[in-house]
Amino acid sequence: MKTYASPLGDIYLGSVQNGLASVIEKLKPSSLLVLADSNTLKYCIPVLEPVIGTNQCIVIPAGEQYKTLSSCEHIWASFIGRGPDRSALVLNVGGGMICDLGGFASSCFQRGIRFGHIPTSLLSMADASIGGKTGINFEGYKNYIGHFEAPSFIWIDPIFLDTLPLQETKDGIAEIIKHAIIGSRTLWDLLSGVDTLSSIRWPGILEENVLIKKRIVEADPHEKGLRKVLNFGHTIGHALESHHLSGSHPISHGQAVTLGMLAEVKMANIMGLVNDKDFQSIIQLIHRLLGLVEVTLPSMEKIRPWIQGDKKKTNGRVGFSLPDKIGSCGWNILVEDQDIAMSLDWLATQVVTPSERLI
Repeated sequence: MKTYASPLGDIYLGSVQNGLASVIEKLKPSSLLVLADSNTLKYCIPVLEPVIGTNQCIVIPAGEQYKTLSSCEHIWASFIGRGPDRSALVLNVGGGMICDLGGFASSCFQRGIRFGHIPTSLLSMADASIGGKTGINFEGYKNYIGHFEAPSFIWIDPIFLDTLPLQETKDGIAEIIKHAIIGSRTLWDLLSGVDTLSSIRWPGILEENVLIKKRIVEADPHEKGLRKVLNFGHTIGHALESHHLSGSHPISHGQAVTLGMLAEVKMANIMGLVNDKDFQSIIQLIHRLLGLVEVTLPSMEKIRPWIQGDKKKTNGRVGFSLPDKIGSCGWNILVEDQDIAMSLDWLATQVVTPSERLI
């Protein structure tokens, strides 16, 4: 087991069955509450039962569409039924949706009860559980309601990755690739040496990923400057995710970020920030590890409102986070509409057949 102390929640990397009990014991909770979704209840909670017993879970249906205020109300009503006080501890067992939702619900209840994250998806291990962000979706916009609140701890155990379908593995790899592009040549080199997803040795990849995410969020916990680099791929990505979430064919967060990274690195190349060599290397790695995302892309006119609704805009303008080379990224970069449109038009050639482009 490896431990990384952090003011934004200590991070443990190793067997949850061999160490979680001692971490919980140190916190001396008056009661223990467990939040899961319908998938983690089936596949992941049994792994934890030797440690936490058969504690009755509060269960939310699986899926990003349930990261809502209505789910919070269900959680709060369940809390009241169990009678916790402020010394209680909530274990959020699940992917990014459960970590975001559970952290938000816990931090609001009685003005805040403690919570710990046990991420069970690669996406949540790589990104969502680390950094102290909580939130829910609102009116179709991703993570529009929320605040910063650090968990008591995050426990990352690769054992849960054995339960993941291929797309969820790809969703997590997308965020790990993002971290490599924005801030870690070491992580980039590790990923470049991966032949297939099935050959990945997770402990080394996850450790390097944790270190880069930890370094960035500790330097800027409330996203006033440096932490904005973590938004690379997410301005276009969140816009696409919100657009599809509002329709009948939602795409996963990882698929949206994959598309967002492709589009935004193209912007960086168009603007002369990223040279052709690094641009091609980034595109090739994304295609090799993640493949093509088969989706119909919205037109610039349809996606513009979602981009303009980005919660990170300042003075009415959306600032993009764009790489200037592999391992380095800037933020608050203004991009002209014509360059956004050019990147989306180029993106269409990467992900869909010509007959489906930009409709």
